[in-house]
Amino acid sequence: MKLLMVLLFSLLTNAAFAKSLPTVDYVDVPRYIGKWYAISALPQFFTRNCKSQTAEYDVINSQTISVLNTCLKEKGKETIKGQAVVSNAATNAELIVTFDSFFTRLFRVKGDYNIIKLDKDYQYVMVGSANRKSLWIMSRQPTMPEATYQEYVEYAKTLNFPVDHLVISRF
Repeated sequence: MKLLMVLLFSLLTNAAFAKSLPTVDYVDVPRYIGKWYAISALPQFFTRNCKSQTAEYDVINSQTISVLNTCLKEKGKETIKGQAVVSNAATNAELIVTFDSFFTRLFRVKGDYNIIKLDKDYQYVMVGSANRKSLWIMSRQPTMPEATYQEYVEYAKTLNFPVDHLVISRF
């Protein structure tokens, strides 16, 4: 129990003291929704056995987006549903995500979801957390041009994300 309290305290204090994170100027939510393939991501406890990941978004209302994350494994897949609520309506680039699981309901765990970089055609995106512990580089397709991918990685590096820990998906 003490370990759980220490971990929870650490999560909360990391979020409270995280450096700010720049986001894109504006996200057109109807263009953003749909399926995204995680080309690479920082490892998370809940994705440790994933060979690849996808995220599917849909509009619930003007401030809320449904989230369906899929972890593709060697043998099958796992999904988790959640919701993302826009926390900055001026840009739609900052959201708070909650997932429908026992743990997240019990401890009211929420994650910040910041759209850091997004191409004008809404084909490539980089999403991260202000504490720099979560980062996803995603594409509308299971692949991404190498030059574009490197551009996103380099930008993440300038924002002090630990890009040397990125895990490449295997679709």
